[in-house]
Parts: sequence; structure tokens; C-alpha cells
Amino acid sequence: MNWKGLKILPVLNLKSHAMYCNILIQKEHPKYRAVKKMTKLLLEFVEADCMYFSESDLESKIGIMTLVISRESEHYYDDVNDHLWKVIQNHNEFVFCFFNRECIKDELKRGNLFFIFHCREKELIYKKSGQNAVLDIRNIKMKRLLKQTGRRYSMWTSESNTIGRDFKHHHRNDNHLMALYVLQQQFRYLFINASWLVKGEWTPHESISYQQKYIGAFNISLGNVFDLNNEKERRVLEKIECACKEVQWGEKDESFDVETVNYVQEKLEWMKKEVQAIFLEKREKIKEIFKSHGKR
Repeated sequence: MNWKGLKILPVLNLKSHAMYCNILIQKEHPKYRAVKKMTKLLLEFVEADCMYFSESDLESKIGIMTLVISRESEHYYDDVNDHLWKVIQNHNEFVFCFFNRECIKDELKRGNLFFIFHCREKELIYKKSGQNAVLDIRNIKMKRLLKQTGRRYSMWTSESNTIGRDFKHHHRNDNHLMALYVLQQQFRYLFINASWLVKGEWTPHESISYQQKYIGAFNISLGNVFDLNNEKERRVLEKIECACKEVQWGEKDESFDVETVNYVQEKLEWMKKEVQAIFLEKREKIKEIFKSHGKR
């Protein structure tokens, strides 16, 4: 979509203390009504300083709603999901992200690119009266930002690679349980790395099923590393999860074989390349964004 030249127009005017900003285009835009309705609904339940709407890469999603939770909110930003779960579960055509200003400020210092992609002026759809937008690209140094992004990406990559050092030993000695567990932990760190890159936040959850679902609303390929509609892949994923439970909790529900280990290893190598490609793509897109603002 070409946003160039669009004007910020006050619209909706639902509350006297609030100002809405329509950057989507005019009312005939196909997503206008859905976004307007969702914005009104969310503001009935949560106090927000700003709201942003950005397009989703998934055909099943209308787009991403990013809320900057106000200091006056009775719910802290990472508790809002629990507060709004009944609302959110009935509107899975949207992806919802919740942050506060302090979190955004800290994450930008750590190289978090999510806000550059999803919280610029052109994505702004609501701003509470008297509040400023959450970022101004003119005040951000691109080289410093990308340097920190690279450090964070390398940190998670290093964690995954360090864990993987023992894989060959276990595989060579036919210790299929430990080989699968090592692979499971590597997957976990790869998902954490990718989630931070594309979702702006990550979960420490041990379950690969959970990690895959967590990122699935943002990236279709990583959301389907293991195809849950495929019986073979579903069984393989179950074995991965069981290997983790047996090592960490002593739960013995499965037997493990070399074919499963080899299959999972191939999946892991594919995912490594996929996450690296996402990282490189994000870097290049950030350079284009800054260049369009006259910054290098």
C-alpha cells in the first residue's frame, strides 16, 4: 500500500479527551470499518496513550493492533492480555500487542526493531489528547540501533549453538533421548530469537508447540515449522515435547528412534537458515526506512 502523501485527519471523535488520527486513508478503505470498530471496542476496556495499526503478512489477519498502555491504566501492560482475553479471543482476525512507553524506550536501546516497523506516524490511528507519539525516527541513530539488534540476535544464536555442541556425541552413541532433547532446546532458542525479531517480545516457555503458536500470528513459515495437520509431523512434535519432559521431569511416555532424530535435525537446520534470513531482511528494511527519512 502506498501511504505517501496521506494526511493525518481527525476522525471518529468518540471521547472529548481523545483524538483519533486516520492514517489508513479515507472511509472507503476496505479495512476502515473493521479497524474503527476494534479501536472503539478496545478503548472501552483499556486506557491507552496511543494505538497503531499495521498490515499483517497473513491472509487470515486484518492486521496488527499495537497499544501503548497509559500510566493511568489500572492494568500493567503485560497484564492487559489477561484482562482482555474474552475480547481478544472473539477477534482473532487481529493480532494484538501491548506495551508501555518505558518498555518501548528500553527495547529500542536493545535494538528492538518491532516499533520502527509498527509504531511510526503512518501507523498511528489513535492518540490520547496531550500525549506524544512513542517514537520519532529523527531522534534514533540507525547504526547504533542495528548494532544492538545484531548483538541481541547473536546472543540468542550463540545460546542455541552452545547447546547444540553435545548433539553429535549423543547421536553417535545412539542416545536418542538426549539427542532429541538437545534439538528441542535449540529450537526453543531459535523461536525466542525469531519472536523478538518479528513480534517485539518473546516467551521463555519450554514447549515448542507453544513457541510455534506464539510466533504464528506474525510469520506463517515459522508458525508451521511442524505442520499440525500432518499426522507424521504432529507425532514428531509430540516426541520432541516428550523428550523434554522426560529429561526435565522424569516423565517416560515415549520411545525414541534415530529416524525421528534425523528428521528433527533436518528441520532445525532449515529453521536456522529461516531465522537468519528474517534477521537480514529486517536489517535491510530498516535501512530503507531510515533512508526514506533522510537518515543513514
